[in-house]
Amino acid sequence: MSDETSPNANDFRILVVDDEIAVLEVMSEMLTTAGWSIEAVSNPVEAITKVKRNRYDALVLDLYMPDLPGLLLHSKIKFIDRELWTRTVFVSGHFSTEELRRSLEGSPRFVPKPFKSETLLGMVGLALPELPRRRQTGSKS
Repeated sequence: MSDETSPNANDFRILVVDDEIAVLEVMSEMLTTAGWSIEAVSNPVEAITKVKRNRYDALVLDLYMPDLPGLLLHSKIKFIDRELWTRTVFVSGHFSTEELRRSLEGSPRFVPKPFKSETLLGMVGLALPELPRRRQTGSKS
């Protein structure tokens, strides 16, 4: 591949959603250090607006948020951006209920809190498409 077709890490855009500001900042820093372009929001409703306006390559999503739980936000994203919906990495420190386990059976991308940087980066790397979505077809920024 030539340099023109090989994507740089910062060509990939990742949306990170977590209501805990400290955790949001740590995840954002880890992902930014890996070279990816990150947008971080603590409000799940704001995340929906961002997904409607932008094309992201992956979504890192906390499961437990007071205003809009992560699974509900994820189900809404399915109808807004189905590809992003398939490229979600869930994070949570409360992965104990059987109902939640069943809900996530279809998603192999789960990172339990607390996590190591390598674990988060590895899961996000698996979620990313081969090429940044901005390069795949024209349109959304």
